Amino acid sequence: MTTPPSGPYDGSTPPGQPNQYPPGQPNQYPPGQPGGQLQPGGHIQPGYNPYGQGPSGQGNYRYALPGEPVGYTTRVGASLIDGFVQGIPAGIGLIVTIAMHTSDAAGTPLSLGFLGSGVIWFLNRVIQQGRTGQSLGKKITGTRIISIQTGELIGFGPNLGREICAYFFNYICFINLLWPLWDEKQQTWHDKIVNDIVVST
Repeated sequence: MTTPPSGPYDGSTPPGQPNQYPPGQPNQYPPGQPGGQLQPGGHIQPGYNPYGQGPSGQGNYRYALPGEPVGYTTRVGASLIDGFVQGIPAGIGLIVTIAMHTSDAAGTPLSLGFLGSGVIWFLNRVIQQGRTGQSLGKKITGTRIISIQTGELIGFGPNLGREICAYFFNYICFINLLWPLWDEKQQTWHDKIVNDIVVST
């Protein structure tokens, strides 16, 4: 007959007693062990992760990301689409201004074109993206902006702040556009300020 150990429980399984857990902790994994929370009958609760780790390869998150973090080329593609659509009114205004260069009102079409581009930017990148997490470019490329803390949409206000920060960062310091190339979570500076992440849909 084996004599039980007299010292404190050190987390190891006593000889001859396989698959038991520390006293007072039924149906749970010991601290530091991977795995989900055991339910009655030995089933693991899907999606539960007490250690704040997302699925493999997704880094430290408090939840399982609804999609993979988006790569650099996909982000650039979405921005190029948005920029092209936004630039259409300004381009038209420029063409008309060149055609009217001898007129006193030659600058008016260009001013209206830039105004139209600003309206498209606001509707697409602020309102639409704030409401759905997707601008036109992100919708076409199958990407979405979500909060890195909750996995939910960031909303109108934070999205507006994000776009304003993006504008200044991109034009003041070009390196912001390249930052996702070496960032662990493929974020730009304006992503980090708002605490968002761009993921695939």
